Amino acid sequence: MTDSKNNEIDRETVSNKNTDQPGSGRVDAPASAKEEITFAKRLRTETAQAHRFAESTNFIKGVLKGVMDLESFGNMQAGMYLVYEALEAELERHRDHPLVGQIYFPVLSRKASLETDLENLYGAHWRSQVRTTPARSEYVDRIHWLGDNDPTLLVAHSYTRYLGDLSGGQVIAKIARRSLKIEGNTGLTFFQFDEIEDGKAFKNEYRNRLSDLPLDEDRAQEVIEEAKQAFAFNQRIFEELEGSWIRTLANFLPLGSNRRKRA
Repeated sequence: MTDSKNNEIDRETVSNKNTDQPGSGRVDAPASAKEEITFAKRLRTETAQAHRFAESTNFIKGVLKGVMDLESFGNMQAGMYLVYEALEAELERHRDHPLVGQIYFPVLSRKASLETDLENLYGAHWRSQVRTTPARSEYVDRIHWLGDNDPTLLVAHSYTRYLGDLSGGQVIAKIARRSLKIEGNTGLTFFQFDEIEDGKAFKNEYRNRLSDLPLDEDRAQEVIEEAKQAFAFNQRIFEELEGSWIRTLANFLPLGSNRRKRA
């Protein structure tokens, strides 16, 4: 047998091995090496569009550009106070619930910090500045309805608010401090999580708790849909705030524009 013939047989043997044994020459990674799609990742991915919509309101765009004053900032925090007052009352009420209890962290509570901030912003009579609106009422009513009828879905509202506070909320705090010329944390206690030493590690722990929740497919999808609704509630609250944002924006107009208005 010639070397040429041997080479042909060798090449054929290699070709047959690659064809007959798909596990030995795969282009894609083995299933065990693929990234696991956890519930926390599903929740983030499937609510991404609703999250973007909430952040695309003119009010939030203005905040991120530093177009804010104490009035508009205080109004925003007053609305958040009503939301957290409701959310934390229901989370506390259901802290022993088999699912709610898994993502219940007292260190996340924001109600007390918002009370401190609002007192710093408005003084001793700050409660008179906390006014209900249609969007705020709708959000609060939904939270209380879930507390009475379907506590599991409170998980969606906890996820939407608290992970947002620990992430994008930190960006807003930096912008607010610079735009409003705030020294220290006066009026910004809401964004401070002093009892959490490592924010990144805590968020990972929270996501792990989410992913370990014993949810079947139907319930998992219901939580995802509720999280989308939570983002929609936030969007409507921010849309209501656009009036105060427009008034704030007027203060940022060049002097020439103001002169033309007075003329």
